[in-house]
Amino acid sequence: MKLLNWCFDDDTVGPLDEWNWVEVTLTFEDGSKRWSILYTPDRLKNNLFRLNIDPPGLFIKHMIIVRSYAEDDVERTLRYLESENELFDASKPLN
Repeated sequence: MKLLNWCFDDDTVGPLDEWNWVEVTLTFEDGSKRWSILYTPDRLKNNLFRLNIDPPGLFIKHMIIVRSYAEDDVERTLRYLESENELFDASKPLN
């Protein structure tokens, strides 16, 4: 399935200690939509170092880690996953 376009669902700008992820919606050529969670290494680290995190780890099947939330970095990562036939597994249907 070919990715037609994507968009951020959340604001990508936050304070340096921000820990939450950013969601994206992916639209495919057949009209279907899926979504994924994007994390940067810094935000993931901030999340895992929160004192009140319980459990102190996480597993999210539809999480993609990107160097930054710059559109070019996200675009290149999504296109790479698409070329490797991994984008479908790295996302969930949008209901």
